Amino acid sequence: MKPSPSRDDVQRVRKLAGLPNEIRQSRFVAITRLTVLKSLCREPEVAHRFVASLARRTFEAMEQPKGRSAEPTATSSSHREMMVSALEGMDAWLRSPGEKCRRTLTELHSRMRDEQNEHRDIPYGAVRLITDANLLLFEYALSCILAHRQEVGTWAYQTARQYAERYTPSEGTGLISSSIPFVRDITDFWTAEYDLSPESLAPKQKAAKAAATEAPPAGPAESSRDRRAATFTARQGQFLAFIHLYRKLHRRGPAESDLRAFFRVTAPAVHGMVVKLEELGLITREPGVARSIRVAIPAEQLPELEATDGPPW
Repeated sequence: MKPSPSRDDVQRVRKLAGLPNEIRQSRFVAITRLTVLKSLCREPEVAHRFVASLARRTFEAMEQPKGRSAEPTATSSSHREMMVSALEGMDAWLRSPGEKCRRTLTELHSRMRDEQNEHRDIPYGAVRLITDANLLLFEYALSCILAHRQEVGTWAYQTARQYAERYTPSEGTGLISSSIPFVRDITDFWTAEYDLSPESLAPKQKAAKAAATEAPPAGPAESSRDRRAATFTARQGQFLAFIHLYRKLHRRGPAESDLRAFFRVTAPAVHGMVVKLEELGLITREPGVARSIRVAIPAEQLPELEATDGPPW
């Protein structure tokens, strides 16, 4: 019997269903829009079915003629063998989870991590070198299945992020035009999981659109700065302004050390701010690329950078 979704869960699925239109309109949507999956995947059994479905779709696409290498190498054959074993193990887990199955999946997970466990030093840390994105998705899917209950939603989100996130020089990294089919796959899982029809998702979308059309214009007391304040705090706005101006001046993003030097705060404070801004969809970063940070909202929405040693907080 299909689970009965709560009103909040239906709203979350509705947000996923609306992402393709948002992408078409703006060409770019922050990957953090998929964080609604953390709540949808709060129950391990549902999360396990979700990541297993993404792993299977990934493998099926890999097996299509356009997804296969003309001449399989020993490495690609080994990776394929691990993925096949993982699919079999995940299917067995979904049918009857048990300790023996967990041991099998744990061993596979370790093999996958060891296969892509090289790192490269960059000026402000190290990045993991990934040569097979499909194998990484399987690794994340197994991480979700093997995770403690409180971490299941996070790993489900990471699996979906690996599935849907794309990059082009013109559009950047995130949910871009080439992500649309993958976002639809994600939505299809949840509409099937909750037995939702397109019609059941559409009415409130239309109502919301109508409400937005009929909303009265903002009064004179509501300035554009007031509207921005609801989107990000003053402190976050200063970081965004600095990132924008730094990229404009240097044609590349600032390092965290540049932010630390300007704002005169600790390294953990800067890193925490960068992570928070990315979670809110206010900035984007290209995975594994130093100084790739960029502001993800229009420049006219940014405040002026204060000409002091740092904002007074």
